[in-house]
Amino acid sequence: MRSLLTLALALVATAGFARTVRFAVAGQDGTHVAGEVTVQDVAGRQLLLRTGKDGWTPAVDLKLMKVVKAVGESVVLKPNSTKLLAQEPPITEIKVRVTATRLKRSAQPTAVGTVRDKSEISKFVNTTSGDTRALTKGQPGVTEDSAGQQHVRGAHTDITYVTDGVPLPDTLSGRSGSVIVPSTIETLELLTGGFAPEFGGQTAAVLNVTTVPARKNSTEGTVQGGSYGTLNNTVTVAGPIGNKWNMVLNLATTASNSFQEPSQPDRQAAHNQGYTQSAFMKLGYRATPRDRLTVTVSHSPDGFQVGNRTGLGEQYASAGEGYGFQGLRNADGTRPDAMDPNLLGAGPLVLKSQQDAGMDIRVTEVTTFSTLNWQHDVGNGSQLQLAVTFLHSGQDVDNSNPAVDLLNLPVDNSIEFNPTSRRNAHHVQWVGSYSGRAQAHRWKVGFTLDQQSGNESYQITPDSQLALDELAAIDPGLAPAGHATGAKDVNGNPVYVATSNVTPTLAVNRSSRYSALYAQDTFSTGRFSANYGLRLDTYHQTESLQAGAVDATLLSPRVNLQYRLNGRSTLKASYDKLFNTPPLAQGALVGVGLKPEKVSQYDLSLDTKLGRGQSLTVAYYYKKIQDQVDVGLLIPGSQIGLYSGVNFDEGAVHGLEVSYDVAAMKGFDGYLNLSHSAAKPGGFDNTGAPAPEFNDHDQRDTIGAGIAHTWKNGATAAFTYTFGSGLASSIVPPSINRTPRSQVDLRMATSNQTLWGHGSIGLDVTNLFDSRKVINFQSAFSGTRFQEGRRILLSANFTF
Repeated sequence: MRSLLTLALALVATAGFARTVRFAVAGQDGTHVAGEVTVQDVAGRQLLLRTGKDGWTPAVDLKLMKVVKAVGESVVLKPNSTKLLAQEPPITEIKVRVTATRLKRSAQPTAVGTVRDKSEISKFVNTTSGDTRALTKGQPGVTEDSAGQQHVRGAHTDITYVTDGVPLPDTLSGRSGSVIVPSTIETLELLTGGFAPEFGGQTAAVLNVTTVPARKNSTEGTVQGGSYGTLNNTVTVAGPIGNKWNMVLNLATTASNSFQEPSQPDRQAAHNQGYTQSAFMKLGYRATPRDRLTVTVSHSPDGFQVGNRTGLGEQYASAGEGYGFQGLRNADGTRPDAMDPNLLGAGPLVLKSQQDAGMDIRVTEVTTFSTLNWQHDVGNGSQLQLAVTFLHSGQDVDNSNPAVDLLNLPVDNSIEFNPTSRRNAHHVQWVGSYSGRAQAHRWKVGFTLDQQSGNESYQITPDSQLALDELAAIDPGLAPAGHATGAKDVNGNPVYVATSNVTPTLAVNRSSRYSALYAQDTFSTGRFSANYGLRLDTYHQTESLQAGAVDATLLSPRVNLQYRLNGRSTLKASYDKLFNTPPLAQGALVGVGLKPEKVSQYDLSLDTKLGRGQSLTVAYYYKKIQDQVDVGLLIPGSQIGLYSGVNFDEGAVHGLEVSYDVAAMKGFDGYLNLSHSAAKPGGFDNTGAPAPEFNDHDQRDTIGAGIAHTWKNGATAAFTYTFGSGLASSIVPPSINRTPRSQVDLRMATSNQTLWGHGSIGLDVTNLFDSRKVINFQSAFSGTRFQEGRRILLSANFTF
């Protein structure tokens, strides 16, 4: 949707100069990009040319105004340039106006997805904020949730990140820092269906990222600050080093007093500070004309306070105003859900809020990975690739909560637990592939071998009798020594009496191995293209607290078809069998291994070019899931920063998506994405509890829209709008209706010449109309979360 308007006046003579010309459209770095070129002569005759796979348009005879086979001259059109193509004084002058438009690049030929390049991303997205969710916000099939979660086509967070052709291993669910650095992205391809056999591991979506190139020396930086004490900084340095080396280096930091979605619409900064840091380096070396080595290193630590509940207004009295265990009690001490006054905790208990009681829980996280990637040009269109990735993902949860006496606990307390935990996951992953061409076929074979290990330890001290009962009911190994009395509390749990004042520390060691082999072919003839092949996935996991191992193997057929109906419309259909590896080392129901998720996915879509720079896509998908994996809070309803995974026996997701994109319409770019879907689990989870009617992240209707304008001097302004009809977890009892929410964001930037010829001034307003609706309410998977209030940020952007 990103458009670059180029106006060139070509003066071509019939003597001394070839009158047949082909054109290419160049991006900011000089490389050819997909585009359209409109050629119009003084008589008003017009030709619309589109660049092909080689980056060039067909040749056109500028005198006859018709496409010809012979190529006399090649012209590269750059932004805002005028070219005079005359080698000698002309005998007959031909004046031609040439307008070049950069097209939105399609996803892989038979795949379902969208592509955004750096210029489009920077126009609509505040990459300096470091929020990965912003990259996919408002895109087809994407539902935004709290706590850093993004759900694609009804899945939880099963997303594979592919960086410069190398897939990254899985990281900890529930972490808040970014896996990738948004400001280092050159192009972002979001694939949601029609997955080629080469993609596996996590296939709710594939984020195929190409990081910024280093073809020329450049330095970019941004300093940004504003509401909620927000301060963001990023700097990127790129360029060649001699003839064979090149490097990209990025350093970034963010900090805010309102780091995550708060538990109340007001007092949003209550114990809610947080920060992120990242250091990214890509070093390239061209050893020979056929061999290229790339080393990528990324280190991304972050830390934040778990936001405290301060209490809700009287409009929530029928559901619980945020006091007591899980926020189910009102300010006057009553429990609106208490049906039997004789149950423990059913009577009125006036309590302080978490904030006033001094709750202090902190989370620190880190993701570090390094990749060595070797690419070899075999010749004749064949490529060989071998890469190894080392990844560590860790999370520590600590607290400075008031101490408690386990032998003399209060019945209820707004502070639920005093948690201390350590979670670490390590991966050593090898990937390799060999690809080539044979006439109309492009084939590829490859493998993945991922050796995984994880270590976890948990000490979760309850701060009330209700919290102790809940802990003992979920996992007796986490509770202090004691016994059940036979009585029930107000939450329906057996009353558990502690006989020890010591909370045990439960340690879990996990070891797993994931491997995959695939073979695929992409065949094209005339209007028809097909990507097809097989993928063999195997998974093995053992745990120190579980007697049996988890073993799973699946041979997955993939068939992805495309047929070009005419010059404007393309029909796609696919069937993919998918194998999604489960979370590792992330509280996956402590001591219980999760099974891999097996998915049968069907896709059908129609892409239509409506006119110059305009496209419309209608897509339908259906997923049938076995052993569906879902991720939520380790202690349901609490907000202590610890997440767990569960398997549901089955699940099903289906949806309809409509997407409209427009580019280069008098300086305007825009998109409109409509999604209607339903995500339902079935059967029981691996604790024996029945599955809910809907997944907590199910949202029936989602709208994403954006409109941007670029002036001739390069200044930009963009509005984005998102609407959600409400997550299944947004219902506020006693209502049975979900809570819809919407948000409008504004992003503006002046010309790059504003600051001494090397920079611009930016303005970002997130949540322009200050909407503070419920996102999740007393959710077993997310707790209670509200929209963050309006945030106004000013920035200075520099380019050298």
